[in-house]
Amino acid sequence: MSKIARPEISDDGRQAFINLAGEDGEIDAYELQDILNRVFTKDFQFDGFSSDMTRGMVAMRDYDMSGKLGFEDFKKLWGDLVLCKRAFLALDSDGSGFFNNAEFERALHALGVEVPDSVLKAVTMRYSDKEGHVRFDDFVSCYIKLKSMMKIFKSKDFGKQGNVEFVKDEYVQLCMYS
Repeated sequence: MSKIARPEISDDGRQAFINLAGEDGEIDAYELQDILNRVFTKDFQFDGFSSDMTRGMVAMRDYDMSGKLGFEDFKKLWGDLVLCKRAFLALDSDGSGFFNNAEFERALHALGVEVPDSVLKAVTMRYSDKEGHVRFDDFVSCYIKLKSMMKIFKSKDFGKQGNVEFVKDEYVQLCMYS
């Protein structure tokens, strides 16, 4: 499958965000959870995004560490979520409602995530259930985490050599809040 095109958010989506965000123009993880669960539980059979998962989504886009997302960051996150939805629907080839290992690898590839087999094995173990199935919410969490970590790595790889340096506090902060 070729790479999946990034969607744009509609004017209705922008207005819905503004209505929810209120005066400060930002949403927190719990408001994000409400939006996502209203939209995505219609299309997939899962319990919805947990508060831990949506806190993680906010953290991965919360560059000012406010605990909230403004519209531009929400728009980028929304684009990632729609990409995940499209990939999941297109690549769940047997219609089972989850990815097997091969479908999971194809979906990551379709979204532009290229990782060595050792990383793929690790993320598969981390995001699959005991039968090796990856549900939609776990796929989203994995994709957004991988994308975020790769972006951080690239931003620190000044020589483009595949090596970065972190001081301990920076490393711990990135691991815990990303």
